[in-house]
Amino acid sequence: SLHCTSAPLQMDGNSMEAALEFSKAGIPVMFFGMPQPGATGPVTLAGSLVVNNAEVLGCLTLTQLVCPGAPVIYGAGIAVFDMKTLKRAGGGPEHGLTGAAAGELARYYGMPSIVGGFVSTAKTPGAQACYEKFASGFPPVFSGCSMIAGIGLLDDCTTLAFEEILIDAEIVKIVFRIAQGIEVNDNTLALDIIRKVGPGGNFLAERHTLQNLRREHFIPELTDRRSFEAWIKDGGKDLVRIAKEKVKVILQTHQVQPLEKDVQKEIKRIIERAEKDLAT
Repeated sequence: SLHCTSAPLQMDGNSMEAALEFSKAGIPVMFFGMPQPGATGPVTLAGSLVVNNAEVLGCLTLTQLVCPGAPVIYGAGIAVFDMKTLKRAGGGPEHGLTGAAAGELARYYGMPSIVGGFVSTAKTPGAQACYEKFASGFPPVFSGCSMIAGIGLLDDCTTLAFEEILIDAEIVKIVFRIAQGIEVNDNTLALDIIRKVGPGGNFLAERHTLQNLRREHFIPELTDRRSFEAWIKDGGKDLVRIAKEKVKVILQTHQVQPLEKDVQKEIKRIIERAEKDLAT
């Protein structure tokens, strides 16, 4: 369960009580700090990380006092306060940097982490969303964060677009391929294959190519790598249009596996009980 702190240095009592109940049930809880450098946190990134760290560790301490050993996840979504617009700038480079730093802090404490990343203030899918999501998602990946939240979200996490989910999935695959790096061993150096093919040959028909292609190469699903002529002939579609068309296909063809009837019945019972409790 996710529980956001209230910067600076506060935690809602009801949320904390809920977190403790989840902990008693053995359900992992996430304490997610969101200080905004310059507004609800010091303008410096390091200072806001201190505020976030204090909030998360404070909640962690209370959780462990009540439920020793309860699983807790270290969270952070630190995006600067834009002084021009007086709005939170989710998706800026600072968002990526603080996410990476929070991941390092979590690892220092021996905790799994969840941070904001692949986030954007863009209102619609497009170029701004792509470069902000890359900027905010790349650093946490390389920092080794356990979980990164933000896929499909726009307008600083206030809206979601189906086509953005697909575009973000493509960006995530690119980032993870970069993070994978270049593997160097006898197989990847391919000296025997180079000798076999020799000067002026090609490697298209080699078994080595077939065996290693998908492991070595990023295979895009949305990115258009065809010639300009082929692209024009197919309608000259941009990335957003391609993603929208794929969304339509998925919505029309995907078959959702329904929950078992006893599970549906139990969920309904829980909801009805909650509605009754809230009404009294």
